[in-house]
Amino acid sequence: MKNKIILIITFLMLFTFGVTSANAENNQKIVVGLDINVPPMGFLDSNGDIVGFDIDLAKETFKILGKEVIFQPIDWDAKELELSTGKIDVIWNGLSYTPERAKSMLLTKTYMQNNQVFIVKKDSGISNISDLNQRTVCVQKGSSGETSLKNSDISKNFKNITTLENMVNCLNEVRLSKTDATLTDEVTARYYLAKNNLESEFEILSEPLSTENYVVAVKNGNETLKNEIEYGLGKIIENGTAENISKKWFGKNIICFENAGQTSAKSKNTNDNFRTQLFGGLMETLKLFAVCFVFSFPIGIVLAFLRNLKFAPLKFLIDIYTNVMRGTPLLLQIFFMFYGLPIMFPNLKITDRFLIGVISFVLNYAAYFMEIFRGGLKSIDKNQLEAIKVLQIPKFTAIFKIILPQMFKVCLPSVCNETVSLVKDTALIFSIGIVELLTSAKSIVNETANITAYVVDFLIYLGICTTINLIFKWVENRLKFE
Repeated sequence: MKNKIILIITFLMLFTFGVTSANAENNQKIVVGLDINVPPMGFLDSNGDIVGFDIDLAKETFKILGKEVIFQPIDWDAKELELSTGKIDVIWNGLSYTPERAKSMLLTKTYMQNNQVFIVKKDSGISNISDLNQRTVCVQKGSSGETSLKNSDISKNFKNITTLENMVNCLNEVRLSKTDATLTDEVTARYYLAKNNLESEFEILSEPLSTENYVVAVKNGNETLKNEIEYGLGKIIENGTAENISKKWFGKNIICFENAGQTSAKSKNTNDNFRTQLFGGLMETLKLFAVCFVFSFPIGIVLAFLRNLKFAPLKFLIDIYTNVMRGTPLLLQIFFMFYGLPIMFPNLKITDRFLIGVISFVLNYAAYFMEIFRGGLKSIDKNQLEAIKVLQIPKFTAIFKIILPQMFKVCLPSVCNETVSLVKDTALIFSIGIVELLTSAKSIVNETANITAYVVDFLIYLGICTTINLIFKWVENRLKFE
């Protein structure tokens, strides 16, 4: 008995020591979240390694603190949620100070300053901000540039503001004349344009929209880590390491170390604004779903009948179309339609984002519906087709009264499944700047660090898909025949 007690106590001691050691080891590792599309702050080099000014600065800072640093690429639009849920410990990647961010995250002192500037196409006729009146502007979603535009009276004069995933996409929009200007960080923009020999194609307006401070963010309440980072930064500034890093990336010392600002400013967002955002996103989702279904469904039926004709060249063409649509990701098809076609055909001027999204979805889903309906046609007994010929039933009467009802009966479960998928896939249109339901919720969650909008989205999507399932079940019951 005594031996058992000794063994149990020994086991508990070893277990406690192991947990303590593991926790101590974990405390020595810091996960830094960053957007890897922001040169020279943080990006992938030709070897696939994460490099940049902020990367070098973070490494040296945590080296002073005796901590190992792990760099984790994240969706920049979800940075606040990544931090608040503990997925990452630090955001260090050209993060600008804003009063809104100071409420949802704990921010360090400023370590450098930067301007928000507009970039336009060379010879566009735009030389200052006032020339942007009634023009279109795009900006990276979740960036400080987007916040600056929201808080600026100048944005009221713009014809339209589009938000995209990253700065590179925004510059492509300007290059392809899909938008007139993009707003971004001056440091990032100048480095990217010089590095990719694009200075001859773009022009940076000399008048900045705003000047901002770059800071490091940690989770609210983690004063210890914030103070450690400020201590480490202070040390590498003091010993000249920070200056050397700055000269390496910018050719001069642009480091400054001072308080970023006060957190007393009030956010302009209210619950009413959030409800408006969600409702607007819902309308975009429903509109895209309805238009795509109305067109792709009948096109699928027509293609299924054409595919069954005994005309080899037509069959071959339809098979190629089907293989392309089903063999490549829908998101890639949307990108190709929006960015690829204008490059291949410069005279093709389609700038309506919603229209391009609709065309991409219709072409994709028509291929899937065609295969479903082709399977339904194959399931019809050949004796029935022979009987139609013998009885000399008119072709259109046979199609609408005999063939289609049986085909639909067989295909309904698969069509229902594909229709539900269409509802969920509408979220992909965010990639070309359409703010639909999921993107609206994501924006609200990242701004408030509260997942209520996700729960609302969950219920809305579930409600829509459940309604579709009920409608198809009702139709299926109506088509019961022997």
